[in-house]
Amino acid sequence: MELWTGLVCLVANPACKSFNRFGDGKGAYVNVVALAESGKHFEGRVTALAAEQLDCIVREMEQVELLDAALQREDCPDEFFTMRATAERQPNDVVFGTFHIWDQDDVN
Repeated sequence: MELWTGLVCLVANPACKSFNRFGDGKGAYVNVVALAESGKHFEGRVTALAAEQLDCIVREMEQVELLDAALQREDCPDEFFTMRATAERQPNDVVFGTFHIWDQDDVN
């Protein structure tokens, strides 16, 4: 198992009528870190957790890679260092970074 990261685009689950996390026509991009056996395993963990605990649907997932590789890049987000420390302390969790809200009109 290794630490993986990815950039996830989330939208609120329309089936959840009592909860709208981002507002009508909005979603969020967020960096995510989690322990996984592979990129596919990472994607599955993140997708399942988003549905079960956040009432969100993963619209897309990009930049899935080993966290160590991401940390070597010059443009690595500062939050990755804190997220790595949290993921190492809590290996069963999926660690979410800062949510960046987007408007549906911005992505169509």
